[in-house]
Amino acid sequence: MKRIFIVLLIAVVGLLIGCSNQSEKGDYIIGKDIGNVNDGNISMILVAKNISEDSKTKSISDFRKDETDLMYYHIEDANLYEDLNVGERVSVEPKTSHLDGQEVYLVMQSDPPQVVAGKIIRYSIK
Repeated sequence: MKRIFIVLLIAVVGLLIGCSNQSEKGDYIIGKDIGNVNDGNISMILVAKNISEDSKTKSISDFRKDETDLMYYHIEDANLYEDLNVGERVSVEPKTSHLDGQEVYLVMQSDPPQVVAGKIIRYSIK
C-alpha cells in the first residue's frame, strides 16, 4: 500500500512540475512603430494574439507563416506609448463609439489590420 502511495505521489508531483514549466499564452507586444496617417504621426503597437511567452521573440514573417492573429493598435496617449515595451503581455480592447444604440469600432483593413486602442490591461513582466 505504501508503495502505491509513493508512486502516486511521485506521479502527481511530476505532473505539477511539468505543467508549471509550460509558458503562459496571451497577447504580446511584438513591435512598436510610428506611422504616418493623414499627414499626422500615429503611435502604434503590433500585438500577436494567443501566443506563448517563449515565442514572443519570433519575427513578424514567422508569425505570418504560422497564421498568428496580428493587430496594430493606435495608442492615443503618448506617455503610455513610451512606457509600453516590446515583449510585454497585454490585453487590448478597441475604442468604441455609439451608433444606433450599439457600441461599434472601426477596423482599418490593412495587413495586419489596425484599430484604435481603448482600454489596455498590462500584466507584470517576469
